[in-house]
Amino acid sequence: MTILVIGASGQLASHLREQIPSAVFRGRVDLDLAEAATIGPAVQALAPSLIINAAAYTDVDGAESEPATAWRINAEGPAALARVAEQLGVPLIHISTDYVFDGSAEAEYGPDAGTCPVNTYGRTKLAGELAVTTLCERHWILRVSWVFSEFGSNFVKTMLRVGAERDALQVVSDQYGRPTYAGDIATVIRHLATSIAEPSLPWGIYHAVGGRIVSWYEFAGMIFREATQRGLLEQAPAVEPIATASYPTPATRPLRAVLAPSPALNAATGYSPDWEIGLTRTLQALS
Repeated sequence: MTILVIGASGQLASHLREQIPSAVFRGRVDLDLAEAATIGPAVQALAPSLIINAAAYTDVDGAESEPATAWRINAEGPAALARVAEQLGVPLIHISTDYVFDGSAEAEYGPDAGTCPVNTYGRTKLAGELAVTTLCERHWILRVSWVFSEFGSNFVKTMLRVGAERDALQVVSDQYGRPTYAGDIATVIRHLATSIAEPSLPWGIYHAVGGRIVSWYEFAGMIFREATQRGLLEQAPAVEPIATASYPTPATRPLRAVLAPSPALNAATGYSPDWEIGLTRTLQALS
């Protein structure tokens, strides 16, 4: 079985290399999601048994100034992957985001909740979801949020860098979510990949998240406490909570786009993500 992973060096791809070392990885040089016309022939030449899209344009603020690029990578690229997956008769696993929701609900968002993105990144990711669901019958879309790991650039590593440079900093305290460890996403995908011959999980959209709900402020506090205990920081900086309104950014952020975990996904894979365990693993790997 040939498993094709789109994305070669991101957080998720790095974990997939560890967990599915036999997979074929294609990065931007070999298979560029921004060049939709080239995707079909490149994938057909590899004749994969499963396609995993671990690549995306993820710069939320950057998407506001580069909407066309974000659209090509997050919408047109997945559409091309979905078409070729359908032509080959193979499943497609596609990663999406909590930013397809506006975050105005007090309750957690299930996979069937109404979508309403509030920024360009969210709109392009929603377009990618719609393309996959429309064009490829055999698909699993996994929504995740606040992805972090020991690889790549992410909030945890940013906090460690800033915490080493400053005695105090401000972190937004009124945006809530469930962080997602990239290693957990890779584990879920690995379990799904072993079942594609006789899948027990119906095709559709699922939320690959787990653990308690926190704000960015609370998340930062946990990072600093554990990093200090492990010697990654000599001293934790003082963290001041601030409101989103006091920290303007080019892109509007949803305040409470909290993804509800999908029990069916956990049951089918025999695995339940827990971001707090993932944070410990990340800091262990970095220390």
